[in-house]
Amino acid sequence: MRTGAARGQVGHFHEAGFYGSDIEFRALIVPFAEEGIAAGEPVIIGYDDRKNSLVHSWLSDPSAVTFLADKSLYATPARTITAYRRLFEFYVARGAGQIRITGELPHPGNGGRFEGWDRYEAAVNTVWEDFPVWGLCLYDTATAPAAVLDVAERTHPRIVSPLGKRRASGRYQDVSVFEGLPFAPDPLEETTPAIELAGCSGTEARHALTQIGRGRVPDATLDDLLIGLTAAVSNALLHGRPPATVRIWATPDRIVINVHDRGHGPADPLAGLVPASGSTAHLGLGLWLMHQLDIDVALKHADDGFTVRLRASPTVFLAMPWPRHREADGGGGPLACHTRAA
Repeated sequence: MRTGAARGQVGHFHEAGFYGSDIEFRALIVPFAEEGIAAGEPVIIGYDDRKNSLVHSWLSDPSAVTFLADKSLYATPARTITAYRRLFEFYVARGAGQIRITGELPHPGNGGRFEGWDRYEAAVNTVWEDFPVWGLCLYDTATAPAAVLDVAERTHPRIVSPLGKRRASGRYQDVSVFEGLPFAPDPLEETTPAIELAGCSGTEARHALTQIGRGRVPDATLDDLLIGLTAAVSNALLHGRPPATVRIWATPDRIVINVHDRGHGPADPLAGLVPASGSTAHLGLGLWLMHQLDIDVALKHADDGFTVRLRASPTVFLAMPWPRHREADGGGGPLACHTRAA
């Protein structure tokens, strides 16, 4: 049974809150967590070390809460959706009537990049509908750029203030009509590519990338780029309009790849974030596979066609920590997680 503001709701109860100080942050997060603790609900909190420490000090029983103290929680949008789904399945299987989660997405104000997370915030309104999840997304107005705050208002059906007042978001856009942020080009894309192949096969593209990429990025990263490139070229040849063109830019420590065709690209707004089914299953699986890799993936729809961009990520992402119980491991679980003992 669901409690609090989500009482009587079905599926994902998605809410945004905005704060400009630690006092307002506390006013938003403490009631959310304490109500969940009192109701015996799983409460999952994932912020940076400073904010996690603050919340830990504010709660009456912080040991009853799962603190995810690692940036891997928000590695990439598609991997975060997959990891959270596994986590929700875990708690539902244990009988949870409601799961409360709150965390902070990467954006320039906290040292991250927001590219792709606008689609994530829109998508989770749909992809988590099978679970009794109350997601409270808190945004710091003192650090988050205006474009990020704008996306938050348009991707959350509900808004809560530090005073506890709740309202429907008058600017909410369903995922089917959501207008994402403009595609930001990589600086390298504005230069002449080191390699350009038109009408090439996947094998030819892989050979070219192997030749130019070896030694520029770690071998594991190059392997992921090769997998992503193969999937992107395959999709362009099977589902796009010819010619399929591959462009590769390379510096001593960076690689950027474009796979372009003249088609319209996938119409599904969830493309790449979740596996597709039905007639688009092959296309959807390829895009989803790319988004599971340790590389940056962007999809660009433009008048001249569809482009998949692959970039070697500057950050090596770790797997999302899996909750363990205190009586089983004698502590808080991996990565300083503290999980309610069942």
